[in-house]
Amino acid sequence: MKKSSAWISIALTGSLITGGAVYATTYKSDKHGVITRVVDGDTVDMTIAGTQTRVRLLNIDTPETVDPSKAVECLGPEASEHLESLLQPGDKVELQYDVEREDRYGRTLAAVYKDDEFINRSIAAAGLGIAVKYEPNTKFYHEVLAGQLEAEAQTSGLFSPEVSCAIPSQVGNALTELDQVPSEAATTVEEAESMAADAAAAAAAGLLVSKSLKSLTPDTHPVTYALLAKKFPNALSKLDSSVQKAQDLEGQHSERHRELVKEEKERKKKEAEAKAKREAEKKAKREAQEAAERQAAQQAAERRAAERRAAERRSTPQPRTTTPRRIEPKRPSVPKNYTGPRCYAPGGKTWKPCG
Repeated sequence: MKKSSAWISIALTGSLITGGAVYATTYKSDKHGVITRVVDGDTVDMTIAGTQTRVRLLNIDTPETVDPSKAVECLGPEASEHLESLLQPGDKVELQYDVEREDRYGRTLAAVYKDDEFINRSIAAAGLGIAVKYEPNTKFYHEVLAGQLEAEAQTSGLFSPEVSCAIPSQVGNALTELDQVPSEAATTVEEAESMAADAAAAAAAGLLVSKSLKSLTPDTHPVTYALLAKKFPNALSKLDSSVQKAQDLEGQHSERHRELVKEEKERKKKEAEAKAKREAEKKAKREAQEAAERQAAQQAAERRAAERRAAERRSTPQPRTTTPRRIEPKRPSVPKNYTGPRCYAPGGKTWKPCG
């Protein structure tokens, strides 16, 4: 080997050794770490300065998934999956700290950077976490909040009306159903019944959402509770107002249903009475016509019988009868202008001269 080549080889070897020493020294400091695994949406395990350490990301809070005392919150699993896509085992990260280095659970509090990407902020910008302050650690709050505002503007994640478990979706869908409850008066029994049923269903659904959200506490649903209190403070009051309106409309439609049922009963009663009257009149007319027809038939039969009798009499010879001639009694001749005494026959109708 030439001398010059030997010197070059030695120089390269020394350079690699020196660089390796620098690299190892750097990752033995508390400003760098190597990812081991993601615990949940805002917590990771990593090696820091040769020690396995659990790191809680500063000024970001994601929906709960692993705390046994708390419910799995909306988008909690998605937040964990998102962080897993950002930080994979073996990734090297840079760490920055605030006033306190550990929380009450012994976790290291840090801002995590990977290739100049601020991971805490990226979680908030995806709509999978909210910016929080835990005094006195507020150093990264405003930057994380800026990421959250981006998510709000883009209606992403927890701010999306398309995510069924998110507050905007739950409240928005309930309000949409409540707004569709008809307020005009029904004109038929079936329509009134349908309107009352629709109002009752919308009110029940809205009431269920309201009660569900009101049951949340900062201990069981910290992120959802914080969003409800800070970002959607008027959502519940608006929802409750719409539920009350739907309940009032249900009462109106039910009352209208009762009125229409009563009106229909009265209408059917009148129709039945009118029909009965028409039937009675029709029957009476029919009976009168039948009676007239019977009378006419009887009279015709009597005429025919009389005609037959008359015809029979005309065709049968009748014996001749003579009327005895009346013989007038002879009146006695009385002298004309007789003025003498008169003797009357019994009955006083005839007389004759006396003597």
